[in-house]
Amino acid sequence: MNDYVDKNCLILGFGVSGQGVYDTLKKIGANIYIYDKNINKTSNIEANVLGKIKSKIIKDMDYIILSPTFKLDKKIQKVIQKNDITCLSEIDFAFTLNKGKIFAITGSNGKTTTATLLNELLNTLPQKSYLLGNIGTSFASKVLDIEEGDNVVLECSSFQLMQSKIFKPHIAGLLNFAPDHLDFHKNLDEYYNSKLKIFANQNEEDYSVVNFDDDLVVEKTKNLNSQIYYFSTKKPCKGMFVADDTIFFSDGLITYPIVKLENIRYVGEHNLSNYLCASLMGILQGVSIENIAYVLNHFNTPAHRLEFVRRYKNIDFYNDSKATNIVATLTDCTAFDKNIHLLLGGSDKGEDYELLNNLSKNVKYVYLFGSTQNKIYKKLKKNKNFNTYKCDTLLNATKFASLKANKGEIVLLSPACASFDAFNSYEERGNYFKDIVNNLM
Repeated sequence: MNDYVDKNCLILGFGVSGQGVYDTLKKIGANIYIYDKNINKTSNIEANVLGKIKSKIIKDMDYIILSPTFKLDKKIQKVIQKNDITCLSEIDFAFTLNKGKIFAITGSNGKTTTATLLNELLNTLPQKSYLLGNIGTSFASKVLDIEEGDNVVLECSSFQLMQSKIFKPHIAGLLNFAPDHLDFHKNLDEYYNSKLKIFANQNEEDYSVVNFDDDLVVEKTKNLNSQIYYFSTKKPCKGMFVADDTIFFSDGLITYPIVKLENIRYVGEHNLSNYLCASLMGILQGVSIENIAYVLNHFNTPAHRLEFVRRYKNIDFYNDSKATNIVATLTDCTAFDKNIHLLLGGSDKGEDYELLNNLSKNVKYVYLFGSTQNKIYKKLKKNKNFNTYKCDTLLNATKFASLKANKGEIVLLSPACASFDAFNSYEERGNYFKDIVNNLM
């Protein structure tokens, strides 16, 4: 902590992460500088708010802390290197102050569900557990509260990991790979390599938990320095797997039954995979088999993730507003064996919507909304497996689907797109959808 006292610290980006860094540096007693082109200079900030990033200011800094989506231009990078200034990502900064044991989770889909479940599992232990990171509360904002022996569950996005250099979780989990955020990352390799940085500083005393059902994940993680365990819904492995409708744990020598699938609640095989990952990370930290079985039996997935909303006229409505990439949507549709009326659209993330032609056969109608609707329609209009309609807004799409759906069918919001064309977040979009559904008459 003394490393930051009276030191010149520049925070680049002032979103949730940047504000968390600011709060912590203020408590420590640093000299704080902030740059964010959207910052309100009249707000109550006890710091030097910069209008521009100038080389002469950079030269006077002891530390630069980067918010997750902030990209340094090459000129500033040269100034930083020439003057040997320490440049940290937000999670690196928090890591330098952290006293707890870190459990980090990344992947293209399922991070929040897995992190939330893992936190509940770790709460069965005597130690205090914190749930932080991309899930909503920044690591930096709480790091001074974390004491020796506490457990810290971090949901890590590619943005947070991309610029990390020293971050080192004790147990790190990688759920899956799927194309995403190509509006930010220059290509898929950069995106996947950002995810893999979660393992970069681990050693033989640490654990890596890897999806055995994702061939690309297995290939990319085969040479890690940590102890590797796997999870699988399809085949036995060293780790957590499903066989004979039962979840098992194997340490490589002995296999232990954990719980029957009939005794846990989940929708879709992808959620079962998330449960296996969290359970495996928990058991490696000492959570008992009995507590794993109990928590799995009582766990409810977080909001906006295949969330059951309402049964109306014997039609089930589900909200997965968090499905903001194509693979998430394709996966969602395999979770049901009933006919699906699918709501698709939002803001563009640079993905190839041609892939949506691979929707499962039980998708019978597609209702498009938002700024991507014309782009998606061009890719789907010739598909003979389902009918596609342009509806302009989420309100229109939902109401139209409710009229078209028959008894026993599913109306599913799984947009395959971000929400920023009409909403501030996927949560706002999901809550709006739920309001529409709950007001159907």
